[in-house]
Amino acid sequence: MRDRRFWLGLGASALFIALLLWRIDFRGTAAAFRDADYVLLVPAVGLYFVALGFRTWRWGVMLRPLKALGFGRLFPVMAVGYMANNLLPVRLGELVRSYYLGQREGVSKSASLATIVIERVLDGVVLLWLLAAVASALPLTSLAGALAQDTGIPLGFMAVVAVLPFALALAFLLLAAYKPAIPLALLRSITRPLPQALADKVHELAALFFSGLASLRGPRLLWLLLLTVPVWLGEAAMYYAVGVAFGLSGHLGGLAMMVWVMLAVTATSNLATALPSSQGGVGPFELFAAATLVVLGAPRELATAYAIVLHVTLLAPVTLLGLAYLWSGKHSFVQMARLGTRMNDQEPGGKDAPAASKEAS
Repeated sequence: MRDRRFWLGLGASALFIALLLWRIDFRGTAAAFRDADYVLLVPAVGLYFVALGFRTWRWGVMLRPLKALGFGRLFPVMAVGYMANNLLPVRLGELVRSYYLGQREGVSKSASLATIVIERVLDGVVLLWLLAAVASALPLTSLAGALAQDTGIPLGFMAVVAVLPFALALAFLLLAAYKPAIPLALLRSITRPLPQALADKVHELAALFFSGLASLRGPRLLWLLLLTVPVWLGEAAMYYAVGVAFGLSGHLGGLAMMVWVMLAVTATSNLATALPSSQGGVGPFELFAAATLVVLGAPRELATAYAIVLHVTLLAPVTLLGLAYLWSGKHSFVQMARLGTRMNDQEPGGKDAPAASKEAS
């Protein structure tokens, strides 16, 4: 709690939650909570773990140039990483996941972090593709304008934040994958004023990071994009199941039209949490999920209750599972988070590796 990043994330959550709640009728929202069919959350959780299984499969494909690891070896690491992301601000859970994989499997933490960066970029690309697909059934242009008006966030800013980071990141990653000498030369010019020992360390870590981009070369990139599609279709199916639990179909044009609406909610709510901010994306997720439903016809109170329950259903099961995996391996989450988010790279076999292993146990 002494880390300012914790308070930054908490402040971001509070701001977005305030934007979510300031216009709702709390009695109507309480009624929406009361009338939901929570039995349907059970298959919804099952659908989420199907999506998480596809994420694990995709990650295994990314890691194959570094080390071939089976599904059973990677799934606990994936669960621990998502648990950490849900509890730590500004996506520090990504560092924890790369650290935990390095501790368990001896994979370079810098290289595995590169594969996680690839994951996030591919997720953004496919979410934007989902929005484009939704445009065939929903008025996407008017949806974007109404969403900007409902949230109070300028449309131009939303468009830039949604598209530009992924486009730039994908371009940089492809350049670094095919021509790593170019960014390494740029890095050498930037680090020239640094002490030689520190500059050498930075170059070494950068080279390890770029080695993790090997999965972007050749036809593997297309395969990774194809594997990303069922990840988000599985998650959208979960959103749909929770929507049925809240009776949203009657406000959204029926069960068939709700398919398109839930694809839109999946894209907007997750693009809103793409930039590092609050713990688990709490705040931005609820605001954009509810706002998307409101502009597409759902009552604000019902949409708010849905968004809150949906996010709890997304966060709670995988968080508990990740904590259970850490506990079964006799690891402390606090120590894992502290070690995983240290800026120095403790590579397997390096001078810091034994000490790190001992402290995390």
